[in-house]
Amino acid sequence: MDSEDGVSKAEEFVYRISTANEWEELQKNGSVFGGELDKSSGFIHLSNLHQVQATLQNFFLNTKVDLYLLQIDAKKTLVKNLK
Repeated sequence: MDSEDGVSKAEEFVYRISTANEWEELQKNGSVFGGELDKSSGFIHLSNLHQVQATLQNFFLNTKVDLYLLQIDAKKTLVKNLK
């Protein structure tokens, strides 16, 4: 079902898988530029809810650190067309 602005409930939020270190940096500084993949590509990588499991399996399968799943209100981002 769509909300009043035509955005489906599934698209209202995007998700960021972050390490504990990234989360601590965000809490301390108010911003973070992600992990090595983000830095090397120049993008902050986000997932739709249905992509989270595949993202975990493809990029974090052998991760030995704590991970956080951050839920981000897509309407509050500066980017109008998230891809």
